[in-house]
Amino acid sequence: MGAFIGYITNYLAIKMLFRPFNEKNIFGFKVPFTPGLIPKRREEIATAIADTIEQHLLTKEKLHKLFEESGYKERLKSRIEIILDQIIEEMFKDMQETLREGISLGKINVKATVIAVAFEKFIEKAGDKIKEKLKRQMLERASHNIEKNIEEELPLVLAQLNIKKMVIETFMEMDIQTLEKIVIGFSEKQLKHITYTGAILGFLIGLIQTIYIFIF
Repeated sequence: MGAFIGYITNYLAIKMLFRPFNEKNIFGFKVPFTPGLIPKRREEIATAIADTIEQHLLTKEKLHKLFEESGYKERLKSRIEIILDQIIEEMFKDMQETLREGISLGKINVKATVIAVAFEKFIEKAGDKIKEKLKRQMLERASHNIEKNIEEELPLVLAQLNIKKMVIETFMEMDIQTLEKIVIGFSEKQLKHITYTGAILGFLIGLIQTIYIFIF
């Protein structure tokens, strides 16, 4: 009997952390211990968790470090490189089309035509080298300027992040049944041990009482 009582009381105590999910009333009177502890003090718990996360886990310094270690500079450079390739390719294509159009329509005099033809052939032969050099110079300047702007703006952006508010809102919006599954799920073994410990303690207490009765 002691083991049974110890088991049941611990089992109910664990269940009452979440259940019942809502307040219960009988004849207009609130039933004690409803709702469960966590639903009842949900906002306080959310605030405490948010404070812990903001002060110890997701500090501005750690967020900045995570951002730096995320490899954004390499990805940014790759994206800029793709855009520059497109811009340079379009620029050279427009130049060639303009020269060819001017030559074909006779808008350019003979001397200019010779220069234009020579320039076009030069572009065709050495175009790749010119494009690569131009892209490299533009990439260095663009990457430097963008990285500099990010370094200046990042602390301001992180300072404006309201981590506490975000965590509280997420916690409060989470369905209480889902929250129960999460908590009970990752601590299932530990909670079972607590329940079994209650049974063992109850059994020992009952055994001591029985021995005491027989002796005295």
